[in-house]
Amino acid sequence: MSFDRSYFSRFRLVAVLAALFLLAGTPAGHANPLSQKNDYSAAPVNFTAQSLLHDDEKQTVTAIGDVEMVQEAQILRADAVIYDLAQDRVTAIGNVSLLDEEGNLHFADYVELHNHMKEGLVQKLLTLLADGSRFTAEEAKRENNGIKTTMTNATYTVCKVCEMDPHPLWQIKASKVVHDADKKTVRYKDARLELLGVPMIYSPIFSHPDPTLKRKSGFLRPQYGWSKALGTHIRGGYYYDIAPDKDMTLQVEPTTLAGILTEGEWRQRFKNGQLKINASTANSSRKEEDGRVEDDKQRGHVTANGKFDINDKWRSGFDLARTTDKQYLRLYDISKENVLTNQVYAERFYGRDYSRISAFNFQDLRLGIRPDQPDIVPMAEHYMIGEPQSLWGGRWQAGISALGLNRQNDNQSMQRGSVDAGWERRGISSWGMETLLHLDGRGDFYAVENSDAALVNPALDRSPKTARGMATANLTSSYPLVKTVASRQAIIEPVAGISFSPNVSHTNDKIPNEDSIDTNFDSNNLFQQSRYPGIDRQEDGGRMNYGLKTGLYGDNGRYGKVFIGQSYRFSGDRTFPQGSGLEDRLSDVVGQVQAGLSDYLDADYRFRLDNQTLAARHHEIIAGGGNNKFRLNSRYFYTAGVAGTGFDEARQQIQMDGTYNITETWKFKAAGLVDIGNQPGLRNATTGFNYVDECFTFSVEGSRNVANEASGDNETKLLLRIGFKNIGEFSGPQISLGGNQVKK
Repeated sequence: MSFDRSYFSRFRLVAVLAALFLLAGTPAGHANPLSQKNDYSAAPVNFTAQSLLHDDEKQTVTAIGDVEMVQEAQILRADAVIYDLAQDRVTAIGNVSLLDEEGNLHFADYVELHNHMKEGLVQKLLTLLADGSRFTAEEAKRENNGIKTTMTNATYTVCKVCEMDPHPLWQIKASKVVHDADKKTVRYKDARLELLGVPMIYSPIFSHPDPTLKRKSGFLRPQYGWSKALGTHIRGGYYYDIAPDKDMTLQVEPTTLAGILTEGEWRQRFKNGQLKINASTANSSRKEEDGRVEDDKQRGHVTANGKFDINDKWRSGFDLARTTDKQYLRLYDISKENVLTNQVYAERFYGRDYSRISAFNFQDLRLGIRPDQPDIVPMAEHYMIGEPQSLWGGRWQAGISALGLNRQNDNQSMQRGSVDAGWERRGISSWGMETLLHLDGRGDFYAVENSDAALVNPALDRSPKTARGMATANLTSSYPLVKTVASRQAIIEPVAGISFSPNVSHTNDKIPNEDSIDTNFDSNNLFQQSRYPGIDRQEDGGRMNYGLKTGLYGDNGRYGKVFIGQSYRFSGDRTFPQGSGLEDRLSDVVGQVQAGLSDYLDADYRFRLDNQTLAARHHEIIAGGGNNKFRLNSRYFYTAGVAGTGFDEARQQIQMDGTYNITETWKFKAAGLVDIGNQPGLRNATTGFNYVDECFTFSVEGSRNVANEASGDNETKLLLRIGFKNIGEFSGPQISLGGNQVKK
C-alpha cells in the first residue's frame, strides 16, 4: 500500500536515516554514506505491513507484521516499526534488515533513532558488505548530534564465516570502537587480531583515519631485515599531511654495519603541474673499485621530477637524479638503475605538429671502465605532418632538428643540424596489389671538436666541419592471396621493395658515429629505407628487399604465420660492420615464425641466418604453454658478435619461469636466467610459494642474484609476506646473504 497523508511525510526518511546510522561504522577502505550528497528525503517511500495503527492521542504510527519499506534502491524490513511524531523517535523491532543502495546488507534486533534521526541505538548489528566483508557489534550508539558513534564488542573480517564454526581464518576484535565524524578518526580499545580464533596481535589502543579521509598524518609501519652488507636494519617513518596540495614523508633506517640512512620525500601539486623531490644521506664506509676502503664518507642521493602545463599547447618538465657514488643506491636498496638520466624539457602540441627542446646529463653507475657519457645541450626538434591524401593523394611530412653532444677533458664533442622532408602514398589496385611509395630528402651539417678519428690519423683535422645531403626513393608492393579451406583461411603474400639513394663516401672521417653503432637487422626493419638506427650513418645506393609471408588462420582463433626475407644491394661498397648481417651485397636471411595453437600454447621465433652457410647468427624464441594447472614460459636468445659495437663476442642466454597451481589456494612459482655463452653460469633465480584465498595471502620467496659487470650485485634474499584483505600487507624480515659489491 502507498500513503501520502501529511503525518506520513516525515516517515519516508526512516529507510535513509537508518542506512546512514547503520553504516556509520563502516571499516576503512569502504565508502561512508555520510559523505554522500544524494537527497533521498524527496523520494517517495512505499511500504507494506499486515496492519497499520495510528494513535492520534499519542501521535504514534505503528506498522506491524512483515513491514517492508522501499525507497529508491534501499529496502528496510522489520517485524514492527513505530514512529513517535511527538518525540521524533523511530523504533524498528525484531528481525530488522536493510539493503542499501551499494548492495550492503545490515541486520539488527533493535533500532532506535531520534533527534531528527541523528542519534540513536542499534543492538545486535550484523553487516554483510558488498565486497564480502563482515562487521558485527553487540551495540552501536550514535550521539552528539550524529558526530560520535560508539560500538561495543565489535568484530571485522573479510573471510567466510561458517555458522557451525564461528571462527573465521582471521578477524579483528575490539571491546570498543569510536568513530568521530568531526575529527574523522576511528579509535579502537583492546583491539586484537585473531587467526583461527587464536589472538596473535594485541594493541590496547590505536586509531586510524575514517574512510572519508584519504590522507592523515601519522607514523608508518616499520620495516626490518638483515643483510651481509647492512647487518640488522629497521626502517621507520612519519607521514605529514601538510595541506591538500602537499605532503612530506621522513624515514630513518639505522643499520648495524652501514650507518644510519635518513630519507625524505616532498610532493606538491600546483594548479598547472606537480613536483616530487626525494633525497637521502648516510655516513658509512665505501669500497672503491680499485679495492681501497674509505671510512666515514658522507654519501647520499637526490631525485626530483616535475611537469607543468604552460598553456593548452606548451608544457615543460624536468627529471633530476644524482648520487655520490656508484654503489650507494644499490647498497641501501633505493634503486638498481645502471645509468641515471637528468633532463629538462619543453614541448609543444598543436594539431599534427610537435616541437620539443631539451637538455640531458647522465651519471653512469656501472662498475668498471666506461666511456664518458656526453652532455646533450641542446636537443631541439620540430616535426610537421600533413592530412591524409592532402598532397597528390598522399601525405607529406617535414622536420628540423639540432643536437649538441658535449664531453669534457678534450674528448670528442659534436654539434649537428638536420632538416628533412618526405612524401608518402599508399594505394590498392583493382586487382588487389598494395603499393607504398615513399620519397624522402634530408640535409645534415656537422661541427666536430677533438675528433676521435684524428687521434688515429694525425693528418686529419681535429675540428672538422662538413655537410651531407641524402635523397631516398622507396617503393614496396605486396600481393596477398587468400584461400578458404574448410574452417580456416590460408594466406600467401609475396612482398618486394626497391630503394634508391645516391652513393656517399663512407670514408668521410669528418662525420663521427654517435647514434648508429649498434645495428640490429631483422624482419622488422627489412623494408625500411635505412637499416641504421640513427642519423649519423645513412644507407645509400640501390637495393632490393624481398620476402614471403604465409599464414593459416582457423575460425577457432588458432593460427600459424611464417615470414622469410632478404636484401640485395646493387653496389658492393661495405657500409655496415662485420657481423651485422648487412656487410655483404646479399644480406643474411631473416625471418619469423609465430604460432598460436590454443589458449594455452603459443610461440614466437625470430632468426637471422648466414647468407652462404645458413649458420645461425641470431636466434630468439619466446614460447609459453600449459593449462589451468601448470604454465611454463621460456625465452632463448643468441646473437653473434658485431664488430665495433662493444659486443664483439657472441651472447647466449636462456630464461624460464613457471607456475604450478597445487590447489585452488596454493601456488608454486620459479624463474631463472642462465648465461650459456662464453661466460656460462646462473645470473639470477627466484622460487617461492603463494597462498591466496578470499581474505588472506601468504608468500615466502627466495632469490639469488649473481655478480655481473652491469650491476655488481651478488646476494641471496629470503622474504616473507602476509596480507589481510582491506587491511594491508605485512612483510617479514628480508634476509640477505651476500650483498657485497664487486668490481669488474
